[in-house]
Formats: sequence, structure tokens, C-alpha cells
Amino acid sequence: MTEPLIRTQDLRRTYQMGSTTVSALDGVSLTIDRGSFVALVGPSGSGKSTLLNMLGGLDRPNSGEIWVGAKDIARATDRQLVEFRRDQVGFIFQSFNLLPTNRAWENVALPLMLAGVGRAERRKRAELLLGQVGLAGRTEHRPSELSGGEQQRVAVARALANHPVLILADEPTGNLDSRTGREVLTLLQNLVRTQDVTLLMVTHDLNAAKFADRILHMRDGQLERDETVDQAEVAAV
Repeated sequence: MTEPLIRTQDLRRTYQMGSTTVSALDGVSLTIDRGSFVALVGPSGSGKSTLLNMLGGLDRPNSGEIWVGAKDIARATDRQLVEFRRDQVGFIFQSFNLLPTNRAWENVALPLMLAGVGRAERRKRAELLLGQVGLAGRTEHRPSELSGGEQQRVAVARALANHPVLILADEPTGNLDSRTGREVLTLLQNLVRTQDVTLLMVTHDLNAAKFADRILHMRDGQLERDETVDQAEVAAV
């Protein structure tokens, strides 16, 4: 049996809002297997985005453990977290977060530039990734020349640039119409199956969550329910 990619133990995070202490995570313990597609769902304020940020090294817990592979990121230094995010994590956002003056391949290549990869190699890998997400003919286009679905595909390609072990997606279909959203979710589903990557997605949309192998339901900073999705049954509906 393989080791899980992610393990958290009794994860807690509070925030101070004036004189009020808000508990965003209240003792979250979970494991996520390598090569799986997991959706985090729950109402606003349930803690799902806070958990995503913790797993991506963007925030720290007040207490508890976070292991990604052999890395104890809850106790990592700031420098170690920067290296962890650069080398092992890809991020996909609801608002795409593309640089408007950059061409598609340049947006995809940005993580490679930050990692010190030469321009020729950056362009080669970026164009390969754009081909994998169905944008082989759009490499020279800037975001304003692309549809919302195409922009999100560029963002997916960018997330894959540094061969991450983990992709974290925060409402990746939130700004897309239903048809385009399904296309992006199918793309993500296929990438998990073919790229040896683990995907954790935050979503409010239960229909989107059903593209995952597993759905973690959160409420009031706690895991309320852990649901396994049978993709054969979903496909038959």
C-alpha cells in the first residue's frame, strides 16, 4: 500500500476579527492518496479555502501537523515554503490570474522563469503543455484574445509547468458557463489520470464536485462527511 501524499493531524486555525476569535479550522485530520482527485465542498465560512491555503503553504496553522510527502510544511521556514510552492504545487484560481500583456505561452512559462529555466526550454515546455490542454493554436494569444474557458486552460497548463505533485484549484469553474465548466473539469479529471498528479479542488457546486473521486464535506471548520464517488455511476446518469 502506497503512502498517502497528504496527511493532516488535528489541524487548527483561528483568526482575530476585532475582539472576536473566529475558528476557521477546528481539528481537521485527513489523508489524501497520491494520484487522486478530491473535492472540498461546504458553505461559505466552512473552512475549505483555509484548508486549501494550508496545504499549499500559503498560511500556517495555530497547531497540528501537515505533511505533504516527507515534508512537514506546518513547521517549514518561510524560505522552505517558497521552494515548496515553486517546486511541488500548482495553483488554479477562479479569476485565472493571467498577466494581461503576456502571450499564452509566456503565462504558462512564468513558473519556469522563476525556477531559472532558460527561455528556449521555457517556451518548448509551455507550448507542449498548451497542446496538452487543447490550445496548440493559441500560444501567441494574449488573455484578452481568449475566451474564459481558454484562459482557464492556460491557467491549468501553467499549474503543470514545474511538474508539481499537487495541484490546488480554488473554484476553477466559478467564472465559467456550465458547458465550459464541464469541459475544464473533464480536462482536470484526465490530467489526474495521465500526469501522476494529485488534485484538490474547492467548489460550491456539487455537480462540479462529482467529477472528483472523493468529496470532503466541511462545516464550521470541521470535516462533516467523507464521500467516495463512483465515476461509473456518475457517467450513467
